[in-house]
Amino acid sequence: MKPAPEEVLIEFDGDHPHDWPERRKWMVTFSLTIPLFLMPLSSTITTPAVTTIASEFDVDSSITGPLALSLFLLMYCLGPVLFGPLSELYGRIPILQGGNLFYLAFNLAAGFSNSMTQLLVFRLLSGVGASTSLAVGASTIGDVFRKEERGLPVALVSMGPVLGSCVGPIVGGFITEYSSWRWCFFATSIAAGVSLVICLTLSSETYAPVLLERKKRKCIANFEETEKSGSRTWRTKFDNENESLNQRYRRTLFRAIYFLCTQPIAQCLACYYGYLYGIIYLLLSSFSDLWTEKYQMDLSIGTLNYIAPCCGYLGGAIICAFLTDPIYRRQVARNNGEGKPEFRLPMMVPASLLVPIGLFWYGWSAEYKAHWIIPDIGIALPLMGATIVFQCVSAYLLDTFPLYAASANGTVYILRGLTGFGFPLFSPEMYAALGYGWGNSILAFIALFIGCPIPFMLWKYGGRLRAASSYADVET
Repeated sequence: MKPAPEEVLIEFDGDHPHDWPERRKWMVTFSLTIPLFLMPLSSTITTPAVTTIASEFDVDSSITGPLALSLFLLMYCLGPVLFGPLSELYGRIPILQGGNLFYLAFNLAAGFSNSMTQLLVFRLLSGVGASTSLAVGASTIGDVFRKEERGLPVALVSMGPVLGSCVGPIVGGFITEYSSWRWCFFATSIAAGVSLVICLTLSSETYAPVLLERKKRKCIANFEETEKSGSRTWRTKFDNENESLNQRYRRTLFRAIYFLCTQPIAQCLACYYGYLYGIIYLLLSSFSDLWTEKYQMDLSIGTLNYIAPCCGYLGGAIICAFLTDPIYRRQVARNNGEGKPEFRLPMMVPASLLVPIGLFWYGWSAEYKAHWIIPDIGIALPLMGATIVFQCVSAYLLDTFPLYAASANGTVYILRGLTGFGFPLFSPEMYAALGYGWGNSILAFIALFIGCPIPFMLWKYGGRLRAASSYADVET
């Protein structure tokens, strides 16, 4: 009788990404922050140039022009539904670098567009490539940093998308007024090329199952003769021997949609996150019109008011960077040293109130044409609150679904993409019909009704919802 082969379990031996030197962890983080800042900048850089582009291509529709922003944003937000799970199948680096190269090619092509149709197609395709950085950003932080270390790195990678979306119109305004709108694409393509080289130099694969699989293959190669004899079998704790490659691909690819359909925690946070994201892009897409049409400022000078939402973003990111980990550690100490994802929620309470307060402030000060500093302060407040909420949501999902963080964040990106795509399209008609005062007041009432109860509900019922999920609290 032939003896049963010896089974060898491949495990980490001090080489888990959590055990990497701090320098290596921060190099990985830095390689993420560059594309995470650049890609959202690319999404809004055309905002001040919409009228110029429409005029050059003889487009009369009030919707076609904003589509240059919305199509990019749609794919930027929906792409993680595909690429997040794929990064859990093939690793973070192939997805990230392949997407960066794809973005570079079609973003450069957009600068050479000869028609609005070409521009919209290239913007859509470049948004697909840009989405890979969003797909792997927060999950990569979870790969390399332990729970109690994630506050600052999560704040940094979350700051990039929101800050980039605000800097974009400022850069686009000056480029459009003093050069050509085509240089919006050429300039970002040059930056993307530099970013690609830096990321290739500094980044490392971080996903634990992929690293263990590589380690297993190396062990098999080192013991090739033994393996041929059939006396040893090799596996990792992430292997599923009864699952074919095709089954694994389908399961991994559609996991984000499955989460959205079956996980109440993800559903709840996706609705709130998506609504706030839609509001942000509605405000940003219409912000330059306020200054050029109502305040009669030049295009380049008017876009300088985008510094106000940048300040709001930075304020929210700084608050999270310095308070998230201390608050989490304090809650853990009160709970006899046991951590819970709900300990990420306390900062969401004041942040969810800042959103409607800021919308009321911004809307009515703009309606009555108050001094420019007043609406600038007003718009900074909801963006500060939204930034804090975004980072709390990312940290909560990261702690709740540690092994499937990319898929969990993908559920959020589905609704985020739809609202980010749709809200800017109806903003001109909304403000024309209701004005800035009542238009923003309606948005504020909805934010107050949807957002404020969520932290309290999850604080009370989050543990039960996690206990009912077969995906939650899986340790890596």
